[in-house]
Amino acid sequence: MVLTEYLEAAERFRQPRHDYLALTRRAALAMIDGQLDEAERLIADASALGERIGEPDTGNVRLSQLLGLVRARGQPEQLRATAAEAIRWWVGVPSHAHAVSAGFFALAGAPDDLAAARRALDTVIALGNWREDKSYLWSVFVGAMATAAVRLDDKQLCAELLTELEPLTGECGVNGAVVCFMGSNAHWAGILAGALGRTDDARTLLHHALTTHRQLGATVWEAETRAELAALAVSGADSADDAELRRDGELWRLGLQGSSAHLRDLKGLADLAMLLARPGVDVHVLELAGADSHDRDSGTLLDATARAAYRRRLEDLDEDLAAAQDDHDLGRAEQVATEREALITELSRAAGLAGRDRPLGASTTERARKAVTARIREAISRIEAVVPELGAHLDRSVRTGTVCRYEPAEQLTWNL
Repeated sequence: MVLTEYLEAAERFRQPRHDYLALTRRAALAMIDGQLDEAERLIADASALGERIGEPDTGNVRLSQLLGLVRARGQPEQLRATAAEAIRWWVGVPSHAHAVSAGFFALAGAPDDLAAARRALDTVIALGNWREDKSYLWSVFVGAMATAAVRLDDKQLCAELLTELEPLTGECGVNGAVVCFMGSNAHWAGILAGALGRTDDARTLLHHALTTHRQLGATVWEAETRAELAALAVSGADSADDAELRRDGELWRLGLQGSSAHLRDLKGLADLAMLLARPGVDVHVLELAGADSHDRDSGTLLDATARAAYRRRLEDLDEDLAAAQDDHDLGRAEQVATEREALITELSRAAGLAGRDRPLGASTTERARKAVTARIREAISRIEAVVPELGAHLDRSVRTGTVCRYEPAEQLTWNL
């Protein structure tokens, strides 16, 4: 990857300006990866270094990156503060400043915020030049305008924005030279199409955006696109039975809002049907697996020697993680953190109450957990391939582990 090669080269120079450029780009990558706390730290470090060495664009870069960070966190007070700061800071580009402000006030969402978003959006429209600016700022302010137009239900502006975006839905928005990733243009076009009632177009565009975000590993944007797909499915409800997952002879019939398909029998589909019938209820994997919860062996999972080895490895991983973070090596830090989390999970599983050894019979539960998790995830993957909106809803709403649960953010009426 060209950016990775650049960052490695920049760090070898050990010159302040190259260090500044490397810090800002690592902050952008951390936001793409969803490591928001790390991104915040890198933004602050870069800003402090930029001010110290007199880097002329430090303020613009800082605020541009904060747009991505604050938007990802979605906290109303931060959104309001950033909306106000955008107008104060970008006085030389008022269309951009007021467009960003409109989007952030709209995301904050309170009645007063929406009124402020309307005023800011009216300012952009009155200035009359938002179509002309095709600079690196374009993707940022058009995305913010789309957010405001949809939330304010401004159909005329939604249509105008969609016309501007449709030729560019195969592209992504990047603020500056990888200062901040602003999502796939298909995401913005998708929410605009949905606001205009063009449901099929919206679905196609959002799935395109979802694929792009997955390929890039843009976890925050992937979650946002999934949420828009789920909202699109729910908003289109027009019947008592919104969703369906039921046996149909030798097959399973599944559907959502008029889209339907059949799948061959899978154990994971039966697991899902059991969870869907009991929303909000924890279901133990042994119940899903059909195992006897009293079928336990004797002995212990870990002896003292094994536990000591685990703990030595944990200490090594702590040191590796600290070193990776000091070197700003996000890829290595993520890899080490993942291994560390898996090790802690294994130790917790093997430890009983107050740290006493857990009976080896717990391996029955562990085998069931692994089997049930794998088959539920396989079933959801198969569903997503044929009815994407339904698969996205289940992927967001089904929790797996020793206990499993269907916990939907949006309510559907199921035909089971």
